[in-house]
Amino acid sequence: MSKTPKFSRNAKIGGLTQARAEKISAVEGLVLSPRMRQLLAETKDQPPEKRRQAIRAQFARKLA
Repeated sequence: MSKTPKFSRNAKIGGLTQARAEKISAVEGLVLSPRMRQLLAETKDQPPEKRRQAIRAQFARKLA
């Protein structure tokens, strides 16, 4: 007897897109700021690590 879960076809299709993530967050009362929405749009085609670097750079404290 296998203990692996059996998924329906719909559970295997696709991934967590930005649109889906926004819908989930909206249910929880969370929304993206215009600045964050713009940053994500600008880095849409970049690899995940580059996107994370851009987000960190946006919110990192400036050293004097």
